[in-house]
Order: sequence, then structure tokens, then C-alpha cells
Amino acid sequence: MLLEEIVEKSYKLFENYTIGQTLDVCKQCCVSDADEARLVNTPLREISSSVLRSGYFESARGYTDRELWEMKHFLPRVLELVRNFDFPCASTEEVFMRLDLHKPERWTSEELQLLQNFSVEFFKKCLSYYPYSPEGDDISAYLTMFGVAHFPLKPILDAWTNAENIESTLQFKDFIINEFNYQTSSYFETQNEEESINKIISNWLNDADVKSKFLIKIDKIMAENKNLDSETVEELSLVKELLKP
Repeated sequence: MLLEEIVEKSYKLFENYTIGQTLDVCKQCCVSDADEARLVNTPLREISSSVLRSGYFESARGYTDRELWEMKHFLPRVLELVRNFDFPCASTEEVFMRLDLHKPERWTSEELQLLQNFSVEFFKKCLSYYPYSPEGDDISAYLTMFGVAHFPLKPILDAWTNAENIESTLQFKDFIINEFNYQTSSYFETQNEEESINKIISNWLNDADVKSKFLIKIDKIMAENKNLDSETVEELSLVKELLKP
């Protein structure tokens, strides 16, 4: 399913999460009455990232049922903005943390499946850019974004393993060089501070089948692209040595 179709489906799926004229946000020091009013009085599909940020995302968390209800109301628009690399919060990595996906009992199975589908398709879109996305982030930012929000990372990493475009392999090359501490050619440990993300990504990278697939893709790139600059060739060669059993 295309990203556009997933976003449209989300508007239908979450349409019953309606809101009133006030929100469960911190009004003492985080969100002004004017910012709140601007947000709740703007049609959902027309809300800009800046209005959503000042009227909702800048609020301190309350961790209430109402807060999550309101998050689900805004979620289709959040997905639409993220799809276009327009993030309604100060840090890319924080955009989905309010979903509390580590508590799946607060979501329906259909809602969770839609979010997983979005994460995979958006990540595949990110893999089509090199070295940076239109927003200027590298691929590690999006892995962290989904990881800290408790999205399932395996489907995302599987999409990377199976991607065939040159950009995705060059991103993999950069990821290995910049994001990993490697002690031997067969062991990698991510530098991500989130231990759970570290473990999942490290296990993925140390999988023999994953290594084999990326070795094949690197060989193909080096054989079919004779105009690669010397630095890229050297880095691809380094990653090849690190991946070899």
C-alpha cells in the first residue's frame, strides 16, 4: 500500500476520535490559550506543523487517556506531515513518542497494523535518498524515531535488507561506518544510547543472511558503477571486509 493510501485510510480509521474546544495540555507554561484555540479551530487536514507544535507538541506530557485520545485525533495529520518530512516537533526522533506503543492494549489491532505499514513504507521512502533526506536527517534518525516510539523494527530492517536501489546500499555503508563500534569483522555494536534499539539492530546486522545480501549488493554497485569516487570505493571496500564471515 502506498504512503498516500495509508494516510487516507488513517483519516477514516481515526475519525471517531473527536475533540472539543480545549485540550489536555499544559496551560501553565507550555501552551497559550491562543495557540490552543488556533489548533482546535483549524480543520484537521489544514493544520500546519508549526500550529500543531505550538498548540500540542510543546506541552508537557500528562500520560492520560484523554491525552492519547487527542493524539489519535491529530495522528492522521501527523502522518501526512511526516510523509512529507515536515515534522511537528523540535526533534525528528520525538515525533511518535506520544503514541505510547509500549502499551498495545490502548490500541486496536487495525490501528497498530496501519502504524506498522506506515513505518515500513515511510522508511522505504527514506531509503530512496542519499546521503540525506529532504529534511536533512540521515537514516539513523528515522530508525531512532521509530525505535524510541516502540514501533516494531524488524519489518523496517527487513525492508532495508531487501531494498535494491543504490541509495539504500550507500546509506547502509554510511550507517556501518558512522553508527557502529566494530571490534571484529563479525561483531557490531550500535552507538545508539537506547539499549533496546541497539540490541535489535545489532542482531539484524550480525545475521549471516543479512550480511550476505549486503555483500552481494555492494559487489554489484562496485561492478556496475565505474564512476564512483575513490572515497566511496574505499568505504565500500571497508564495509565488505567488515561483513565477510
